Amino acid sequence: MSRLSEAELEKMIKVLEGIVSKEYVSTNLFERIKNTLDVYPYEVQREQICYAVVMPGTTQEISEIMKYANSIKVPVFIRGSGTHLGGNYRPHAPGIVINTHRLDKLEVFEDCGYFECEPGCIVARVADKLAELGYFLPMAPGSRQIATMGGIVVNNTSGHIVDPSIGKPGDYLLGLEVVLPDGEIIETGTKGLRRPAGTDLTKLFLGGDGLLGVITKIRMRLVPQPERAYGLAVYKDLLSLARGVQRMYLERRPAPLFMEFLDDRAASFGFGLRGLESPGGPVIMFVSIGSSEREAIDKAEKILESLRAEGTIDAYMVHDLDVWEKIWTSREVIGSNLMQQSGAQLSSAEVSSNLKDLVDCMQDCINFNKGLPLLSKLDLYLFGHIGALTLHPAVLIPREWDDEQKREAVDEKFKREAELNLKYGTCGGEWGQFGKRKDFFVKRYGERSYEIVKGLKKMMDPNNILNPGILEGYR
Repeated sequence: MSRLSEAELEKMIKVLEGIVSKEYVSTNLFERIKNTLDVYPYEVQREQICYAVVMPGTTQEISEIMKYANSIKVPVFIRGSGTHLGGNYRPHAPGIVINTHRLDKLEVFEDCGYFECEPGCIVARVADKLAELGYFLPMAPGSRQIATMGGIVVNNTSGHIVDPSIGKPGDYLLGLEVVLPDGEIIETGTKGLRRPAGTDLTKLFLGGDGLLGVITKIRMRLVPQPERAYGLAVYKDLLSLARGVQRMYLERRPAPLFMEFLDDRAASFGFGLRGLESPGGPVIMFVSIGSSEREAIDKAEKILESLRAEGTIDAYMVHDLDVWEKIWTSREVIGSNLMQQSGAQLSSAEVSSNLKDLVDCMQDCINFNKGLPLLSKLDLYLFGHIGALTLHPAVLIPREWDDEQKREAVDEKFKREAELNLKYGTCGGEWGQFGKRKDFFVKRYGERSYEIVKGLKKMMDPNNILNPGILEGYR
């Protein structure tokens, strides 16, 4: 795909303005850079900056954009809020960015047992609306205040939620409306509460890394809001903490809805931000659920029985909701405040353990940056979704490092992450499997598996128009 000439670019802009109106096509340099950036600390290269940002308001407009892009062989990149951590978004060549923020319609059909929303809906807005009606949104990314529903579904990520408790968003997904890379519009799934057996094209686009189509409508089953109970455990060390989680599962305790952990440094920092005393060690914070308050409390007490048996300093129920809110948000505010105070960029890995080797995996994550040329120079913070056996070793990459150092540091992180997930036979449970994880996918699942995905992409997107570079693992 060669770069457009000035005349070709001018013509393209006029066509796009004809599709969505002039108001919703931006060639402003700031907007173009903003819609090309991802979470990584190095700068966007000039040759990566998109030609234009287009903000369609309907499925039909996206269809027309995709048809036109195919006719002139210009790549199209889909942009929600840009909060993903998988390295999937940053374009490798100039093209058209479709920003989905105007696609934000939300409708709840209580008499049908489902809701429908467009991909630009903010997760927190959907969750709040459902909560008003007595329902629960089965996804809870840390970035829910700005993350979009389209981004969640395209990665099938549940965020903080513990998979063994209620599953992934895909377990509640009834169907999708999708614009294919050639501009065709299809509907998948069902409007019934029983999901299709056999072939269901929904599964191609759910967790599809944005490779095969543009999701324009999401239909999900309504889930009644559960009752909740809250607990906290403070440990003498991280290995005891890991053993406590192992014991919880091996003693067949009911899996919590949320179960987060913070190492000693992260806990002290986060608790301090919320005006709480330092807990004095690494912590687990968890939420149990039930159909009644009594059931939720009973489950929490059973979980605490297992956690207490493995080197706790303290472990107890939290009954004051104001106190719980401070404890819980101490986890959520760590990253942004560390970056604000240090001026550096937090970069975390996703290491998933199997249950049997959780203690060994915890030790490996404690040593995550040891022996690495750049990351070993940086302090390590360790936190994550321990109930889902997911750990996030994180470092602060200094702002003063040059771009090549920052790239090398990020590459070191992904290489070490891949080594550990290969060691434990796991994979990422939150972020996409391609982009910067392409080499891991090939090693984990084999060249033949990769060729199958490439074949699907080639069949559905022969011109490689939609989100090119993700599957190839562009750096």
